[in-house]
Amino acid sequence: MRHPLHGRRCGNGLLLRFDAAGLGLVDPGEPKTAPVRVDFSARAIQRRSRDSLRRQNLLRALADCEAVLDATAGLGRDAFLMASAGKRVMMLERHFVVHALLADGLRRAGEDSDLAPIISRLSLEQADFLDWQARRRFDAVYLDPMFPKPEKRARSKKEMAFLQRLVNQAESSRDSRDSAASELLPRALGLARARVVVKRPSREGWMNDSKPDFSYRGRLSRFDVYLARTVD
Repeated sequence: MRHPLHGRRCGNGLLLRFDAAGLGLVDPGEPKTAPVRVDFSARAIQRRSRDSLRRQNLLRALADCEAVLDATAGLGRDAFLMASAGKRVMMLERHFVVHALLADGLRRAGEDSDLAPIISRLSLEQADFLDWQARRRFDAVYLDPMFPKPEKRARSKKEMAFLQRLVNQAESSRDSRDSAASELLPRALGLARARVVVKRPSREGWMNDSKPDFSYRGRLSRFDVYLARTVD
């Protein structure tokens, strides 16, 4: 079987390659570096999905919200954890490469009898949240925007470095990134029936300098919760 994006060049030297393990993002100049791919059977995410889910800060922040919009899905790990806890999650991912990696990971996981019930609670669209025509509201909207400062965060992990290179290729300037980021929270608050949850690095400031109603803080990440002020 051949993937239609196999061999597709993505800019900044990156390439999509399809093999028996699925679709992966590679740098041909780094042949010893493993591809970045979505694998929901990987040991790390499986451990997180089994380890006291309800005590994890992400799930504490979402509380009893059942229908969640993950507006900036990325590689889908947080959405998978939400679905593992029984939530129904609509995922949006705007970048075609990241969307393709995520779609391929969902396809492979859906063929695994152990993972299929979780995957059935996940749906995916390729769309920019700020342009997406929502057909309904959600109990919660989740935001994990990838607007990292390259000099501080992109080198921390291989996959983050690759994804940052994609973002830098797609975004024309820092001003455009900052402008887009500032629109995310108001848009999310307009679609959430109960709350918006924003994932931030633990020591980074609030989104839009807007103080949340409360937060759940871990060593590396913080989940800021903004309660919706409108009702249906």
